[in-house]
Amino acid sequence: MAPSVLRRREFLAATSAGIGMLAGWGGRDFFAEDTGSEQPDGFPKWNVEQHGIEGDGSTEVGTAVHELLAVVDAEGGGTVYFPPGRYLFERTPLVGDNTLLVGAGRSTVFEGVRPEGNEGGALLSNRGYDEPRYGGASNWGVRDVRIDSPDSNGIMPAHAENVRLENLYGDAIYYHHVDAVSSKNVIVDGYWATRGGEADSDAPLQFDAQQDGVQWNGIWDGEEVLLVEDDDTPTTNSTLRNFAIEPENSPKYGVQLHRGPHDSTTIKDGKITGCEFTAIRSDPDNEVTNLSIEGVSCFENVRGITLGHVEDGRRGLTINDVVIRTDETEVAGGSGLYAAGFDGSEMSNVTVAGEFTNSILFDDMRDLKMSNVTARGAEDQAFRFRDNVDVTLTTARAADSGGAGIYAGPDSNVAFGGVTFDSVGTEVVADGNLREWSSSSGT
Repeated sequence: MAPSVLRRREFLAATSAGIGMLAGWGGRDFFAEDTGSEQPDGFPKWNVEQHGIEGDGSTEVGTAVHELLAVVDAEGGGTVYFPPGRYLFERTPLVGDNTLLVGAGRSTVFEGVRPEGNEGGALLSNRGYDEPRYGGASNWGVRDVRIDSPDSNGIMPAHAENVRLENLYGDAIYYHHVDAVSSKNVIVDGYWATRGGEADSDAPLQFDAQQDGVQWNGIWDGEEVLLVEDDDTPTTNSTLRNFAIEPENSPKYGVQLHRGPHDSTTIKDGKITGCEFTAIRSDPDNEVTNLSIEGVSCFENVRGITLGHVEDGRRGLTINDVVIRTDETEVAGGSGLYAAGFDGSEMSNVTVAGEFTNSILFDDMRDLKMSNVTARGAEDQAFRFRDNVDVTLTTARAADSGGAGIYAGPDSNVAFGGVTFDSVGTEVVADGNLREWSSSSGT
């Protein structure tokens, strides 16, 4: 058996057994749903206090943690435990393969300290951040820690593969608590943010990709920022679930898909509130495929979901069991839900409510299917299929809208059936092709 395979199995076994003794670990495999494996004898566990690393809130320990992680990596990986305390990282510690960092919940605090004028650089990252493709560290994770780091970026998987970040508490941060850059199979499971970033790029959580020439995203080596390899590697198969983003400082966005390309991103079972612009956003020119948003509530944001304008090149958008609601009239603005450029999209069990300009707006969407959708309270139009949209809308409600319930714009084909209209300016307006829909039948 290859050593790398053996190490991975040892790592998975350890995370399902031995790590369970730390911080209330539930006995679950770190990457799989269930496992019957037992921790092998001699699989290392490391307590940082036993290596002279103290979380006293005044001693800088980033270099010591970095050196300890190098030893753990040389030993083939292991579990590194951080007891309650505040750990100051004056440089970015780099995690190696098959390594899990475990804290004690909110009482284990990570902070990145930087010289004045040098804010940024990852709080924590992985070995191989400067390797191409997914050549960085794999099978690593962090769980049960609090990030309270006003001068640094947060945890940054970079060119990494198989990363799990679990039960993270996000307080002060300079950019993002989690910034997944050009990585594959990153899971964030359990994330609670009380603040967004204090710098211009301030979404609490970001999925990113390092494109050629990008001068951001790097580690802080104690003297300078060393950039992530910029080979256009996409961020793929990323998941954010079981989360609440309730920032006190009104960041622009809650979750951002930045730069791209992004393939197979899932955002599910969470709440986002208090964003200055939009709760979930993709850059306007992003290449996005297979984006799923499910079981998410977007409350009291200026807009709910904005997947900015491109004419084509995207595919596979799914939005299910989503509520977008902004009750404060002075807060709501723009479109509650907006998407463009996707082929093959589905939306079901969605409610958009509030005095947005339009409740729901689409451009350049092919083969869009919508069912069980409510659009209520728009200043103008409830369902606005503005330009070049091919959609079937069934079992829907348009209500309390100053303009049209359904608008079919130029080059759009809208088939609708089972739609109710309640207090709308005009039920339907067609500058394109709009027809009532009936299901086909046959043997």
